[in-house]
Amino acid sequence: MESFPIESLPSAGDIHMACFTAVKNAPELKEKLQNQDKSLTFAMVESNLIMDVFQLLVAATKAAHDNETGKLATQNISSEIIYNLSPSKNIAESLKRFGITEDTTSLIAVKIGGNPDEIMEEMSRTVDGNLVSFSKLDQEKDMVKLRQYYKIDPKVTEDKEILNWIIGAMSMKNVQ
Repeated sequence: MESFPIESLPSAGDIHMACFTAVKNAPELKEKLQNQDKSLTFAMVESNLIMDVFQLLVAATKAAHDNETGKLATQNISSEIIYNLSPSKNIAESLKRFGITEDTTSLIAVKIGGNPDEIMEEMSRTVDGNLVSFSKLDQEKDMVKLRQYYKIDPKVTEDKEILNWIIGAMSMKNVQ
């Protein structure tokens, strides 16, 4: 698990993220999410739609700010993180695309605030999978879906340019 401070909002705590592969209990996790089970206290994101950890940091930082100001668009901070990954204002579509499915085999768990040791224990207890380094993200990316969801120009081919396109699309969602 990796932890990152939210420099602009220290009162929110750190952003904690763990990447899991070979996930065996995705159907159970998805059912808990659909039933709004309060025992799930972290977001679970399809890892194949994450170009870079920075993408998650942007989404989680915005969720922390919206939570602090009482401006969440969704029901809780975990779903807000997933919603913020999407370029769409459609909440249901955002959660469907970027949240886990019954077929998920690789995911990233994200939580804002709390004790890192306790969070890691909770994530490991909840997700039946192998904890791996974020360097594995490169092997997981679904470039077809990333290009489709973020409407990335086919001429954009460099990873850094693609990430910039993604962050721009995420950020522009709320500009009117």
